[in-house]
Amino acid sequence: MQRILTETRRKREADVREAMARLPEIREMVGLPVDWEPTDDSELLFASEAASEKRRHDAACAECPYTVETCEQCRYNAEPFSSARYSNEFLRCIPACAKYKVRMEQRRIAKLIGESGMGARFQMRTFATFREDAATETAKRLAQTFCADIKTNPRATGLMLIGPYGCGKTHLAAAILHRCAEDGTPGMFVVAPDLLAQIRSSYRTGDGRADEIVDAAKNTPLLVLDDLGAEKASPWVQEQLYMLINHRYEHMLPTVITTNNDGAELEAELGRRTLSRLAEMTVPIKIKAGDYRMKLAGQAMRAAQAV
Repeated sequence: MQRILTETRRKREADVREAMARLPEIREMVGLPVDWEPTDDSELLFASEAASEKRRHDAACAECPYTVETCEQCRYNAEPFSSARYSNEFLRCIPACAKYKVRMEQRRIAKLIGESGMGARFQMRTFATFREDAATETAKRLAQTFCADIKTNPRATGLMLIGPYGCGKTHLAAAILHRCAEDGTPGMFVVAPDLLAQIRSSYRTGDGRADEIVDAAKNTPLLVLDDLGAEKASPWVQEQLYMLINHRYEHMLPTVITTNNDGAELEAELGRRTLSRLAEMTVPIKIKAGDYRMKLAGQAMRAAQAV
């Protein structure tokens, strides 16, 4: 036992000497003042441990294999490391993962809006899975440009994707949400008629969730409003949509719209004052492509008949 204690003491003394020799490097790595001095050996070793962990973290982060959906598997987002931050205050030099923060925000939004969010079919729709052709290549390129813009400009002008059923509008909108999330911008995907139905239901039951849902849609850094104009027009619908869109207009928050309507149809659905704001806060992208879903159905039917 005495031998073990002696060896432990000698190792600690060696670690202290090594840390003292690396003190300028430790200060820089941990973000300490240039004149910082440890109050005792324990504090020095904690700072040294944090500096070494920060170096490993930065190297791992530079080659990060995780996506927003899988970032919880990273050891720096797991519970043991989160707990270690409390036992060693110097570990706070390791910033919270941007992808993990996006994941937590999107989980909060998903819990809040439930079924009005992105359906399972579109949760895996990305730019990589988008089937591009001559009719959709411009829309895809502009969508990708928007993602690059919002990465550096949180007030980037949004998009309005206009086109018939099955042309790829919602796929591109989902791809935008995924790309922006990977780049650190959380977003909210809502189907306009479903969102309005949830607000109605909440007001009717008095559960108080309507205000939470609306506030989330108003203030999320990126809002995707899918199928705008599909809801039956009424003064109540127009007022709800105006309040949402006007808030985002005034605060210059990026918004992506998908709609089957254009021009006079959209004005009749939304009202002129809402459409006027959308005209300023989004760039219209018309997608003149056929119904891809019907095309796939036709191919499947022909294949079945050939068997």
